[in-house]
Amino acid sequence: MYKKMQLKNGMKVLFVESHKSPVVSIQMWVRTGSADEQKGEEGISHFIEHLVFKGTDKFGLGEIAQVIEGSGGELNAYTSFDQTVFYVTISKEFFETGMDVISQMMGHATFDKTEIDNEREVVIEEIKRGKDSPSRDASQLLFSTLYKKHPYGKPVIGYEKVVNTVSRKTLINYFHKRYVPENMVLIVAGDIKKQEAASYVKKYFDAFKPYKLKKVKRVKEPIQIKAVTKVKKTQFNENTCYLSWRVPPATHADIPALDVLSLILGQGASSRLVKRLRVDTSLVNHVSVSAYTPSDPGFFTVAFTAQEENIKEVLEIINEELFLVLTKKVSRSELEKAIVNFESDEFYSLETVDGLARKVGTCSQLYNDHTYFKKYIKQIQNLTDEDILKAAKKYITWKKLTATLSTPGDKPLWDKLLRKWSSDFKKMKERSKKIKQDKAPAKKIKKIKWAVKSSGLEGPHVEHIKLDSGANLYLCPNSEVPIVSLKSAFLGGLRAEEKSHHGISELLSRAWTSGTQSMSEEQLYALIDAKASSVSAFGGRNTLGLSMTSLTPFSEEILDVYFDVLVNPAFTELSIQRECSMMLDQIKRRDDNPAQICVLQFMRQMFGNHPYSIDPFGEEKTLKNISRADILKFKDKLVTSKNQTLVLSGSFNRDLWIEKLSTKTKNLQPGRAWESTFGFSPPEQPTREKSVLKKEQAHVILGYPGLVFGDKNRHVLSLIQSVLAGQGGRLFIELRDKQSLAYSVSPLKMEGIDAGYFGAYIGCSPEKVDKALGMMRIEFEKLMNKAVGSDELESAKRYLIGRHDIGLQRVSSIASNVLFDAIYGVPPEETFNFAQQVNQVTAADIQRLSQELFSKPETVSIVGP
Repeated sequence: MYKKMQLKNGMKVLFVESHKSPVVSIQMWVRTGSADEQKGEEGISHFIEHLVFKGTDKFGLGEIAQVIEGSGGELNAYTSFDQTVFYVTISKEFFETGMDVISQMMGHATFDKTEIDNEREVVIEEIKRGKDSPSRDASQLLFSTLYKKHPYGKPVIGYEKVVNTVSRKTLINYFHKRYVPENMVLIVAGDIKKQEAASYVKKYFDAFKPYKLKKVKRVKEPIQIKAVTKVKKTQFNENTCYLSWRVPPATHADIPALDVLSLILGQGASSRLVKRLRVDTSLVNHVSVSAYTPSDPGFFTVAFTAQEENIKEVLEIINEELFLVLTKKVSRSELEKAIVNFESDEFYSLETVDGLARKVGTCSQLYNDHTYFKKYIKQIQNLTDEDILKAAKKYITWKKLTATLSTPGDKPLWDKLLRKWSSDFKKMKERSKKIKQDKAPAKKIKKIKWAVKSSGLEGPHVEHIKLDSGANLYLCPNSEVPIVSLKSAFLGGLRAEEKSHHGISELLSRAWTSGTQSMSEEQLYALIDAKASSVSAFGGRNTLGLSMTSLTPFSEEILDVYFDVLVNPAFTELSIQRECSMMLDQIKRRDDNPAQICVLQFMRQMFGNHPYSIDPFGEEKTLKNISRADILKFKDKLVTSKNQTLVLSGSFNRDLWIEKLSTKTKNLQPGRAWESTFGFSPPEQPTREKSVLKKEQAHVILGYPGLVFGDKNRHVLSLIQSVLAGQGGRLFIELRDKQSLAYSVSPLKMEGIDAGYFGAYIGCSPEKVDKALGMMRIEFEKLMNKAVGSDELESAKRYLIGRHDIGLQRVSSIASNVLFDAIYGVPPEETFNFAQQVNQVTAADIQRLSQELFSKPETVSIVGP
């Protein structure tokens, strides 16, 4: 499966064959990141990441993206502390094109002076966007407090002053000293033949000049001798707290135990802190535990967001749970759950070639061993409860503690309270040392035998079966991976809500999986997590539904759980009150998400009295008006067998599952297919509305009435979107590449049962809003006045088809596509003959529909300073 190669210039190459899908992932991992930058260079790695897209010896401005997207591929890059990664995902038909492009970016970037200056503004817009994000702000507070000397304390994106002043000469010199062949690992994963792939490697990468690598010695962080607390007063409504303890780098032998401890404490609904703080109560909006283990020493962290009045109690409960992991061994079931979840990742990660390449790249980067994941799993399997206890005692100490809090509250008050918690933690830690330890022998979990066999099913295709219950079942077999995805949807959603109960679909979906008549919420989550599976609900503008994903060996057991949730949900008063409280808090914190406010404002302008104008979360008065009886009544009205559409995708026994689903759907009330039509009157005059928020950026939507589901022009509209979208699309090239107006600009599209919209979004500095709107209008007018050229049309078609096919690597994605096509009256087999439909669209079709859409009165929504 894995093959290695090394070029004369020092570049390492890894080939990973996987013939599940006709897709290839090409990833260039460069062992350099922001932590390798010196003073005055902060942000140069991230800036270089942007600039290699801006032109090479072979490709001009915008052409790199146009070539890849025009071949049906996707490309992007990211910079982290330790590495920079450039990647292309593309059909195997255009494999060589992807290799050519990556080689040009990494070996032949021109660093044009004009484009460097243009891109400065784009990166500064990205920096401004980060300043408007509460999560980024809190994360930076954490890193800058933990790392006072080590470069992990600096933001990866860097500083405006560096981006504004760094010279072309400095950029090129830095590139030739760090982005050199011996510092690169090229990973080629997917539907490849090693011999062919090796020939492309030699053709495109062998001639890279072997520039000498400049080695960088990173400053070490001084040993921490006492706890550190830091509070920052922010402009956001959200309170974010991190409780962190220093741990070794990824290669240390204790890391597997810390990873398991983090899963037991705070990953999944059955984990200890999620259960106590999110499930049993509504004290937090979010809580998680993780071990951040990069190349250099990292940290073990408990992170949570909560309302200010709950923070003190949350901290007390966290202390209680930490005391338990410091004094008692974890249970056998918890250890077994952790091992199953880590082992199952081996199968889930195989669903996409990107996931496969990323795993190989990560192992190569961190451990210098691309197969290290197998060794890591063996380390996990060999852990005992005693190992977990030892790791907790060793690292969860007062001297290693760093506690940070980002809050809009009273800083002096929270400084005092956080120091008080630190002191309480210290006392608790001392108390834990006096507890007599359990002398029972260490428990080791037996290895699980994964009996995974191919189902023998062929794909891709869709089989429709009308069940005796009246439900419509669609089967999409795929035996390439041992995974099953089942999704049910019921027409209704927001469109079925009474005016006094707006938000009930969202509330129902949030409380739906909180236990059944026979299982408590705790039991339900414990069973699902133990099988590395998921059962989740969704509620939208048009539907309600329930999904499950499981490995095939566990799928029949999870199916029983799934239908118990579907048919016999408990909807306890506690869970309803908890989720209602969460929704109310999210509504209060909306100002922290100006882009979301912009969308909601646009929907109100566009749809007027139609249900699509309503916030899916409802309002405070409507949410507080919803009772348990209301939820049960709403559920009983919609969740019936004759209103049910099911899609089963993945590796399953066809006859067995048909029999099971036929029997289980009969447990629902038969009911009727829910149908309702709402009139839609589009705006008769242009409208423009602005909401003022004190933010760095403005968020802008320009839109027009669009199409409904199943409209004969739906593929034409998708191609209009494709012409405008992506890094090679007209909006990106004209507004971002040429004018540097924004970091983020893209077309927007929504199709509905009664109405839809089409438009464009941009996030930019407030002084650029009018220019951005003018340029978006120009791009729409071009589509009206001149037919798209044949080459551009062909590229747009390949981009649209390629993204569609790449998106179908996961069985759950196939299930979603088929489900919503079927329930909205679109032929469900269209998922698998999508290319045929798209290829029938002409340039005249695009011009005609553009004239129809963009001649209508425009709607403009703006949120910002």
